[in-house]
Amino acid sequence: MTSPDHFPATLGNAERWSTLAAVAVGVVGMFVLGVVFTAWTRDFRWLLLNLPFALMLWVLGRYAPSSYRLAGDGVHVVRRAGPCVIPYGTIRAVDRVPRSINGISVTGSKGVFGRFGRFWNTRLGLYRLYLTNRDSIVWLATTDGLVALSPDRPDEFIARLQTRI
Repeated sequence: MTSPDHFPATLGNAERWSTLAAVAVGVVGMFVLGVVFTAWTRDFRWLLLNLPFALMLWVLGRYAPSSYRLAGDGVHVVRRAGPCVIPYGTIRAVDRVPRSINGISVTGSKGVFGRFGRFWNTRLGLYRLYLTNRDSIVWLATTDGLVALSPDRPDEFIARLQTRI
């Protein structure tokens, strides 16, 4: 059983399809293309064609959020690359007001394994996303700017978070 302060981050439909397409094209498609080129040219180096794409997807998967946890020191965005901690002292407000998440990616992913990283648009300025589902967005107004999370139980997440900030 999971802790009441642990909130899974399940991929939404759009993110699930983006991830599936990226794996199909980037890994499987490039491998098939490499096999075809190897057969055509007899050069076995073509078999490594999918390696950069597979490596890129592996790295993206490590930085994708898998869950959120309300810990003693702050909100932990749980990732395979290590947690990202948003201290409670930096959180000024939390809400579910709809905002546009479309922006220019400074560093991040715009759909594969979710939407995460740093982004910029004219309305929000510089903001951070740690999303796996665009339908359950929770916005944190922090001293460093806006941060978006997508816990599976957003209303319960907000209620528990408000008792800590």
